[in-house]
Amino acid sequence: MSNPLVKLEGVNFYYNRGKPSEMHALKDINIEIERGGYVAFFGPSGCGKTTLTYLIGGIETENADEGHIIVNGRDLRGLSKKELAVYRQVGVGIIFQQFNLLPSLSVVDNVALPMAFLGVNPERRKEEAMKLLERFGMGQYADRFPAELSGGQQQRVSIARALANNPPIIIADEPLGNLDSENANKALEILKELNEKDGRTIIMVTHEAWSLRDAKTIFHLKDGEVTKKEDSQKLEEIKPITAHLVKESHPAISPEHLAAKALSSMLLRGFSGEEISRLELFLAKRLSGEIDTPTFIDFLDSPFKEGGVGLWKQRAQKIARTAEDIVEERKHIHDIYLELEKFPETPLYEEVAKIRAWLLEDYQGTLSDIQIVRFDEAVEDRFRNIISPDNFKKVLELPRSQYGVGLAPHTSRTASERLETILSAEK
Repeated sequence: MSNPLVKLEGVNFYYNRGKPSEMHALKDINIEIERGGYVAFFGPSGCGKTTLTYLIGGIETENADEGHIIVNGRDLRGLSKKELAVYRQVGVGIIFQQFNLLPSLSVVDNVALPMAFLGVNPERRKEEAMKLLERFGMGQYADRFPAELSGGQQQRVSIARALANNPPIIIADEPLGNLDSENANKALEILKELNEKDGRTIIMVTHEAWSLRDAKTIFHLKDGEVTKKEDSQKLEEIKPITAHLVKESHPAISPEHLAAKALSSMLLRGFSGEEISRLELFLAKRLSGEIDTPTFIDFLDSPFKEGGVGLWKQRAQKIARTAEDIVEERKHIHDIYLELEKFPETPLYEEVAKIRAWLLEDYQGTLSDIQIVRFDEAVEDRFRNIISPDNFKKVLELPRSQYGVGLAPHTSRTASERLETILSAEK
């Protein structure tokens, strides 16, 4: 490779060097990234990929123990603190998984903030920030605050902020982890556009195989080492595997498939349609009892190119536990419907309260008495098929002043999706 934009030579990095808790995070890293490239650092959590990008981003550079981190011909390890600060402002833009927007600043002020550090006057900052927001369809939300936006909207603001000082390198650190599949795909399209149309060098950190679709070069990492470098595997190459699985699947109209469809989209939010489809096939078999939990986990943990989803073990086990919960709740719901067939007017207070507790088991807030009443009414109305899934979700999101429950969009969406997974067998 001639004249690479980024070159790491013999880089070693330790956390807590010389202490009992010492960890050798990066081991003899030697990589090159071409100007205008689209590179992915791929591997399981804890393999060193984020540390590697932080070195390139000038964040952990001062603590690097050995080697050279050369960006555009300059070794970052030789820069002064002031020079590194300037590099971090104009040389690289970082997109974080958690968005990292300042909650007390409006959307436009969040995007304009990096320009303030360079002394750009307020009027010009706002003008340039608005251009970026308009580019990503966020101009109308300029005066809102981050908490008023959805996850996908916050990520687009985060991307706009990363571009504020027009950096040649964009680092995306697990940028899809908090997004649903639709917004994750939009984020990938934006990264692709920034690479192909803007000519920016993209460096993405990910542990999800599906998100590698646009990367031109993939560096595989494990235990702090680069184990392999390869060109990305195109989705077309794995379609025969998916097609083979489809032939073995249950009819799409089965209750198990209806539940698997709803549950897969919820569990694999941020994944590709290919991976969600694969999960649907085996999840339907798990829900119908054709396969057991260990077999299901093995499928989730199998490499993507071998027909699995390629999840790391811990996430696979978490999804399996959620699936088991669904199985149990569906049995409970079935029993309730059998009772209602005999006695249609049977009150459902106790049952609805149990369902509410399950739907909101991950909710960190506290519902007021009136919110509980409205939530339970909505659940029972949905249970009796009086309202549609969309209307159920709307009731949960509507402000209390408009006779809704007043939950955040993310909480409402999750509760609605979970409810549909257990009702699908009976509708």
